[in-house]
Amino acid sequence: MPRSVDPHARRLEITNAAIRVLARGGTQALTLKSLAEELGGSITLVTHFFTNRDELFVAITDELINSYDAMLDEAEQDLDAYARLRALLIWMSPITAEDVETETGRIALIWRRKEHESIGHFFDAMEDRMRSLLRRRLDGMVATDMLEEAVGYLRAVTNGLTLSAVEHPDLWPRERIEWVIDRALEGIRLKPASRRRVRRGTA
Repeated sequence: MPRSVDPHARRLEITNAAIRVLARGGTQALTLKSLAEELGGSITLVTHFFTNRDELFVAITDELINSYDAMLDEAEQDLDAYARLRALLIWMSPITAEDVETETGRIALIWRRKEHESIGHFFDAMEDRMRSLLRRRLDGMVATDMLEEAVGYLRAVTNGLTLSAVEHPDLWPRERIEWVIDRALEGIRLKPASRRRVRRGTA
């Protein structure tokens, strides 16, 4: 009797394998054949769930966003408003070697966004999500008329940190990234009640 396979679990397995291939070699490396090799099976294993790369890119987008949300929930447990904002900024920056690899793959997608609608969907969805998270954390911590400016400023900071860490990972250990984040927070006109500093490494 054939072994029962959970379709959701199999789709997730394929999607995670695609993310690994994408991170290592960019979009040009992500083919149905290379994905089947990564999984140790035949192309049919992939095409049974994804008939083309566009469908795969949409699944990658959804999985990355879902996994980011799960990691963020864990990182923000039992923190006050300032610490939650700081934890979000750290979470949005590549701290580990795995983070850098993932961001390298994500950045590689930028040059292909006009070729595939699903890639544009990925960047639009991620940017909307990141700005929404920043807006939610900053709400009540800055004056209402400064909220969007603060969101844009902090998003530019994390984007800059990400690119810098991808280009020169050895120059950007966690301590240096946190230092930049702390300086960025000092540059925002936070309401007095929100200006609570946290010990380095607690977020």
